[in-house]
Amino acid sequence: MHIYLHIPFCRQKCTYCKFALTPIFTDIQKRRYLSYLQNEIIEWIKTWTNIFPQTIYFWWGTPSILSPKELSSILELFPKEWREEITLEANPEDITEEYIDTLQGIWINRISLGIQTLNSQSLKTIHRSSVDTIYRALDILKKKNFPNINIDLILWLPHVAYWETHRALTELHKSYPITHTSIYLLEDETYPTDWKEATISIDKMQQEYVTINEYLAELWWNHYEVSNWSRPWYESKHNQSYWNHSNYRWFWLAASSYINWKRWTNSPSFSGYYRWERIDEETLTEEQKDIEHLMFSLRTSGTPISKLTQEQISILQSHIQDGYIEKKEGVFSITSSWIFLIDHIISQLI
Repeated sequence: MHIYLHIPFCRQKCTYCKFALTPIFTDIQKRRYLSYLQNEIIEWIKTWTNIFPQTIYFWWGTPSILSPKELSSILELFPKEWREEITLEANPEDITEEYIDTLQGIWINRISLGIQTLNSQSLKTIHRSSVDTIYRALDILKKKNFPNINIDLILWLPHVAYWETHRALTELHKSYPITHTSIYLLEDETYPTDWKEATISIDKMQQEYVTINEYLAELWWNHYEVSNWSRPWYESKHNQSYWNHSNYRWFWLAASSYINWKRWTNSPSFSGYYRWERIDEETLTEEQKDIEHLMFSLRTSGTPISKLTQEQISILQSHIQDGYIEKKEGVFSITSSWIFLIDHIISQLI
């Protein structure tokens, strides 16, 4: 079982953010929310036996906004057996030596640091931490020998020049013991209108993505999902659970869960969540399972021929000559240069 915990509070909301969260809250509102979260966990655990959370992931808004005491009170609700990976998403400004010491004391062994870019103008535009704050956080994690550090970067941000993200990545990897890197493509529908003129072209963005992938491949990093790379043996076990259809339970506002082919989502509003409302409840049909297996496998290690219909095989075969798809040892996978066509190719297959 994999556990996901949403923290819907931020000190400031990023310009591009579409998540259900709030930058305006009081300590009383936060305590109320944490109380409902703990009740949701307790009530769920009562109905399930032999729950062994392999991974626990604090995500969504700014989980590092919680104190170590608040984090610990949540973790104590779950059995301690079988825990392999406990991840906390953090903003650089929350990282102090004392905070990291305490996190390690409560067995949080993975940090996901939201960097996004090292361009000062862009960071100011998107309402993120300063470059100095980013480096200070990384210096602390390095000094404390934190065992597993992920950094998040975003391509296609305003004011970030061509190749700048690649240069930032190489600098960070040479200076810090980073074990995992996530690189996301900013969706253009989230842009304020005045960002368009301040961003690189889509062609240049795609070229930079390919160059970054080639650079990480030279380091023998594993590109195990379209947006995720890791050193060998440092793949995120939690992230992989979504792509291989493992059971996972998400808690809190707007959280989605998936257990034994059944999927549901908590209400995205505070009032709805406090009334225990759920939305989008469904049990996957065999056809839906096959479609999701196909989608997830193409995004990760590739799709075995044995899992495909003859029509699907013919479609993928036709893309080999184009250079979009490659076939090795009975597995179809999309080539890194054409990863941006993945949604188009999947739409042809389903």
